[in-house]
Amino acid sequence: MPEKKNKSITDLFDTISFTRIMSKKGDFTYEFENIDDREMLGLPSVGEIEASRDGCLSTVGLEDRDALSNEIKSSLKTGLPTKEMFRAINSMGENKWFYGKADVKKKKNGSVIWTGSWLDITAIKNQEFFKNQIIQSLPEALVVFDKSGLILTASNKAMDLLETDELVGCSIFSKLPDNISENLQQHLLLSAIKDKSSFTEWLKRSDGRELSLKIDLIPKGRYFICIIHDISDEDEKENSLKYIAFHDNDTGIENYAYLQDVFPKLVDTAKVNQTQIAILSIAPDSLGQIGTITDKKKLDALKIAMADRIKSSLKQNDVVAWTGYFHFTVLLSDIEFSIEIEQRIEKIIESFKQTIVIDDANFDFTASVGVCFYPQNGKNLNDLIKNSDIALQKAFEDKNNSMRLYSSDFSISQTINLGVRKRLKEALANDEIFCHFQPQVDITTGKIVGFEALARWKTADGNFIPPCDFIPEAEEFGLIDSLTKIVLNKACEYNQKWYSMGLCRVPVAVNMSARQFHNGTQLLKMVNNVLNETGLPPYLLELELTESSAMCDPKNAIKIFQDLLDNNIRCALDDFGTGFSSLSVLRSFPLKKLKIDRSFILELNDKKNMEIVRATIAMAHALDLVVLAEGVETRKNYEILKELGCDVIQGYLFSQPLCAEEMELLLMRWDAGQIS
Repeated sequence: MPEKKNKSITDLFDTISFTRIMSKKGDFTYEFENIDDREMLGLPSVGEIEASRDGCLSTVGLEDRDALSNEIKSSLKTGLPTKEMFRAINSMGENKWFYGKADVKKKKNGSVIWTGSWLDITAIKNQEFFKNQIIQSLPEALVVFDKSGLILTASNKAMDLLETDELVGCSIFSKLPDNISENLQQHLLLSAIKDKSSFTEWLKRSDGRELSLKIDLIPKGRYFICIIHDISDEDEKENSLKYIAFHDNDTGIENYAYLQDVFPKLVDTAKVNQTQIAILSIAPDSLGQIGTITDKKKLDALKIAMADRIKSSLKQNDVVAWTGYFHFTVLLSDIEFSIEIEQRIEKIIESFKQTIVIDDANFDFTASVGVCFYPQNGKNLNDLIKNSDIALQKAFEDKNNSMRLYSSDFSISQTINLGVRKRLKEALANDEIFCHFQPQVDITTGKIVGFEALARWKTADGNFIPPCDFIPEAEEFGLIDSLTKIVLNKACEYNQKWYSMGLCRVPVAVNMSARQFHNGTQLLKMVNNVLNETGLPPYLLELELTESSAMCDPKNAIKIFQDLLDNNIRCALDDFGTGFSSLSVLRSFPLKKLKIDRSFILELNDKKNMEIVRATIAMAHALDLVVLAEGVETRKNYEILKELGCDVIQGYLFSQPLCAEEMELLLMRWDAGQIS
């Protein structure tokens, strides 16, 4: 049987180890091994955890406190281990069930200590999810027991297989045939060194039939999960289990378990191909029509029709799953943050505009989409779905047929407006995007030692769109690749022209987005193509990445910086001071330049800001980096920066951003001269 199948079952069981301490005065405190255990119980992540006078945590449900308190009192009186079962509300607001034992020990100082563990048995107690939908649907038999062999829960299939009406509360060794029991005991000894062990045995039924069984034993803390597979007819059993586990019972649509199974495979493929995965949350804009349907068959037919609409817009390797009340989650693979992602999502939105006919009823829907990306917006499936759902909620706040990309800060509106999107697409196609150049000047000699290429947009009707308006939109619309390539191409083209004219031999700097830096192979290919097309020597190009973007995935950034440097392409860290880089990480970056964010330079009259800049310059020089200060607008700031030892300045004090023709005239006039 495939390994993945059993993981979806065993992952339902999590164990929390704890220490309960009662002081001589009768006050209770708890200790846990890690933050995750605290979060499972809904407790604060830091600080001492206090309990009530009866020994119960604050998150224990009121209905369970008396029983838990009595168990603790009994253990205190008799010295016997506790058997504890209770509900608690975790940090996500979910009601969780826990069951466990704890050994008690009285200290000479009058205090008492219980050491034990709780098993998260929420799935077991939750009849709708666990018993009805999973355990009782499994073609395999499942038994959970503790170290003494006491059975805590078992599926109906296990009772059928072992031909008994009672398993819970019995010893597993007394319920298994001798041959299986002996083999199981041997494998229990291996559990201390193995995460999972398996063996096969024969079981003879009362009707004379002999079944071939494969038995998996999985240790989970102080408990064991035993899964018994009837492999007499392997293929049929495997297919049946897979279908039940991965599909909605009523509609046959793939479910969340299917997403969990397929997601790691998509991640592996994305890592090999250096592509991304887009996670979409899709739902109708209005559920009014749906709410009027009382016929379950009609509702199921509507779900199927919606799923079919989405599937018709997807590629072969894409995945759609039913994850809630008329809510679908889609995984789009092989994404390189090109225009393709926008087109694919648009196709899904358009598919919902067609009338759906169920029996004699017509349904007209529009749908909205929330989007996030792996790995930028999360590394695990739960976080990614949560973030795409957040983006979907933002889309619902807009008009129908909206699409939103997830952002960690939604205080700034990031609505994808179809009109703006089309205008930007047309601008890229119609050569409305061009470059301005701002010189970078050596603070000591006054010579131009570089310049930054800045994207500008002039519409067909002569209006200028500010970069702060269209660059974030390009990021969200999936147009940043096209925009960057245009800027990169124009920057290299002009610098090659000025280089061949003998006007300058300094690098031109071009900003790269975090998404482009994620795919190093694609980035290097794009840069090399542009350099080959324009003829610009690689050392006359400098690529900039913001500090915050680099720190999203420092290991990847280090590798890409080094690959670029190996190709004689310089790299700089932009907007330094706005992120959270550590010295240990920063010194690993194979950089040539560090750019201090203009927010610090504009406030140099503030003593704290000046000391930050002083420390940054000293640190950068210790790492053998050139320091550039952005946003230098006053002579006073220039003098302060010169005194602090800054190397290069960029800002309105020397020159505002210039169009290519003006930059060429400046180079002719100044010819790397002194600042006046």
